[in-house]
Amino acid sequence: MPLFFIRHGNRTCYNKHMKILYVCTSTETGGAETALYAQALAAREAGNDVKIISLKPLGSVGEKIQTADLNVISFQMKGKFRLLEAAGVLARLVQEIQDFKPDVVHAFLYRAIQWCRLAKRRTEFRLITTPHYDLSRKNYFLRLLDRALKDADNISCAESYATAEFLKKKQKYPEEKIRLVTNGVRAEAFHPDKQRSVRERETLGFTPQDVVFLCGARLSAEKNHMFLLKSFASVSAKNPHVKLILAGDGPEKEKLAAFVREKKLENAVFMPGEVSDIYSFLLASDVAILVSSIESLPMFLLESCSCGLPAVVSKAGDMPRLVHHGENGFVCNGRDSVLLSALIAELAENKTLRQRMGQKSLERIHKYYPAPERIYLQIYQEIQ
Repeated sequence: MPLFFIRHGNRTCYNKHMKILYVCTSTETGGAETALYAQALAAREAGNDVKIISLKPLGSVGEKIQTADLNVISFQMKGKFRLLEAAGVLARLVQEIQDFKPDVVHAFLYRAIQWCRLAKRRTEFRLITTPHYDLSRKNYFLRLLDRALKDADNISCAESYATAEFLKKKQKYPEEKIRLVTNGVRAEAFHPDKQRSVRERETLGFTPQDVVFLCGARLSAEKNHMFLLKSFASVSAKNPHVKLILAGDGPEKEKLAAFVREKKLENAVFMPGEVSDIYSFLLASDVAILVSSIESLPMFLLESCSCGLPAVVSKAGDMPRLVHHGENGFVCNGRDSVLLSALIAELAENKTLRQRMGQKSLERIHKYYPAPERIYLQIYQEIQ
């Protein structure tokens, strides 16, 4: 794909001290918010002056940002659009930019991006945007607004091939401004640890005979948890050692919990809610599973592969690029529950297959998906 910046290049020369302002819609637990946190840390470690603005109240990632002693503030925006509040937020954002005088403003997610684009009409700065695949879920009018304002970007970054194609084909972004900077993972943060794995499994109450499948995703309809539960139930009925963890919170929580109770799966399915330390759960697990109907390149999947887990995924976004069917996991269509049940059963019953596929996951993640922070730092230098 010649129109995109190839993120695996070797040039990582950057030495100019910069002031970098990060603006994100929220700091709740999510892939974009986690990527923002990692990027801000890397920018500070490289000797830059960093500031972070969250439009919404600080969430779990925001608390981690505060703990890391990064400069972060919240505009305390509410969920629904309010004209007076919006005008105040825009005015405050412009003032913050004028006071901080950043060399680069890097905006994440839809609302933060549009506000930064509007702010650029009132004051001059260099703008990089990373919309994530979040943009594809917006309605027609919001996507139309994005197309109308997109020319304010100096560079528009895509965290996956799926997002890059969406920006180019659906949103008509100029090809020369698009950069492919795929999500990646730091091996020092997510890696296999056999000794700790034993401890984490014991802490969660799993036996050595249990085969634990882990799904780390917001409990919302597009993540297809109900499809997963129905497929898992038939396997659980035949194999009591197969376990499933649904790590996350969201609007589907009560519906999913009711299904677990109805099918008497309380001893097989565990719903711990929102998890602040997914690494501990990954170490306690044997297989990652994510069968979303809509997806980009989820951090959960990258982190799972970096921990040496095989994965079962749907044909959504870039997931089949990371998980090659029969090599480091299985790919399903997200609709055939019989097929998904068969894939779960195959991995549950074959330890040798799990180990072989897990090793392939490690090889693929290290080769193709290193952490993107250095690439972004290079881009910041390029637009000066």
